[in-house]
Amino acid sequence: MAKIKGKQASQRIRLERAIPLETPLELQLAVASVCNFRCTYCPCSRLDLLKKYNIKKGVMSFELYKKIIDDLDEFPGKIKVLRLLKEGEPLLNKKFVDMVRYAKEKQPEVKVDTTTNASLLTPELSDAIIDAGLDKLFISLQGINAEAFKRLAGVNVDFDKLLKNVIYFCEHRKKCKVYIKVPDIGVNEIEKNDFFKIFDSYADELFVERIVPVWPNFDISAIKKDDGLGLYGKPVEPKYIKVCPIIFYTCNINYDGETDLCPADWLHKTSLGNVKKESLYKIWNGQKYNELRIMHLRGKRALHPLCGKCTTVQYCNVDNIDAYAEELLPKFDSLP
Repeated sequence: MAKIKGKQASQRIRLERAIPLETPLELQLAVASVCNFRCTYCPCSRLDLLKKYNIKKGVMSFELYKKIIDDLDEFPGKIKVLRLLKEGEPLLNKKFVDMVRYAKEKQPEVKVDTTTNASLLTPELSDAIIDAGLDKLFISLQGINAEAFKRLAGVNVDFDKLLKNVIYFCEHRKKCKVYIKVPDIGVNEIEKNDFFKIFDSYADELFVERIVPVWPNFDISAIKKDDGLGLYGKPVEPKYIKVCPIIFYTCNINYDGETDLCPADWLHKTSLGNVKKESLYKIWNGQKYNELRIMHLRGKRALHPLCGKCTTVQYCNVDNIDAYAEELLPKFDSLP
């Protein structure tokens, strides 16, 4: 029987006790920033916006990927999670299976996961992904019928075939954990119950995830009105959060090697360095990253052009380290 729970880890470290982290806890890689869906609530797949802002998309080369994985050896510790996703549909990268296998061979202790819309899953690809050693697969469905996919993602799918492919993965997954979710705007109350019934015996975790306004400079009010509840159904944090904890433990790399400060930077305006030119260790522990962290700890998040408009910390119930900012600041002020 599947658990009904959100994506947040059930066991989290006390971040205020652990930072500064010389080794990030999570590394998120846009192995493919392109997407075959056109979800109305996601700016990363909106062709009109990509053209308007001249945002380039692509797939990460295997050579660059190997360089990033090899760079992990320079860190004093091991990352906890390697997420082969930042934006886009990762299975569009033809080397995805090789990427999973290479990571598990080089970093066997690291948990490797990804998120897919499942449209490209086939029994053959599922077998290859499972054999490569993927630790967890997050499956993001748009609903439980073809109409929902057309309405939300602008694509025609054979839902019965897609469902069979998802079930095949679940039945043959070995040690790979499976999390399946649908957006709240993709199912009505009856369909929510049907969703849980369909996948209860196949997945480890299920969730109806709420669509919330967390993308800076992207308005979803025409798609869904803000009702004051966050991603996981909890009330939105009422107080302004001064310090974003994400920049202290997660490193994000685009398909071209540019390191963004956050997955919310869909406009790709905040590069902190390129792993083609520098080691990942130097970028993560470098001046640009630490200046950003110091800015937050000094209570100046609102002045940042991206962070000041981001509401992820309010809507996604992440760690709140505001109360520890004053004692944490000297630890970063003393860094080179």
